[in-house]
Amino acid sequence: MEKLVSSPWFNASILAGLLFLMMGFLIRRFPPKTTKTWYGYRTFLSTQNKEMWDSANQYAAWFSRRGGLILLAVGLAMGLIFETQTDIFLYLTIGPVIICALLMAGYTEWHLHETFDEEGHRRPGK
Repeated sequence: MEKLVSSPWFNASILAGLLFLMMGFLIRRFPPKTTKTWYGYRTFLSTQNKEMWDSANQYAAWFSRRGGLILLAVGLAMGLIFETQTDIFLYLTIGPVIICALLMAGYTEWHLHETFDEEGHRRPGK
């Protein structure tokens, strides 16, 4: 077990990539019905009304699936490049996970801001 954990194939990008993919497919297949569900994209803006909740979760699930594929590719590339887990290896595998999570939140909030007005009504043409 120790050999697996210290292997460069066991890295944050691969693990988070699988998690992002599973989360994206889970929310796509079984969208959370209400803000009281135990899973879903939950922020102040996304919980304003049902339409915003649905839109935020649909967008976050889409982004999560794309981000998961990118993280998997990064993790596999790092597994090929590095023979052992070094400090730079850790930065190169953990950094993309943090960036992907921040981008998902930022782009989903931006999507909501562009799609809905301040009162939570869908903007014309959106």
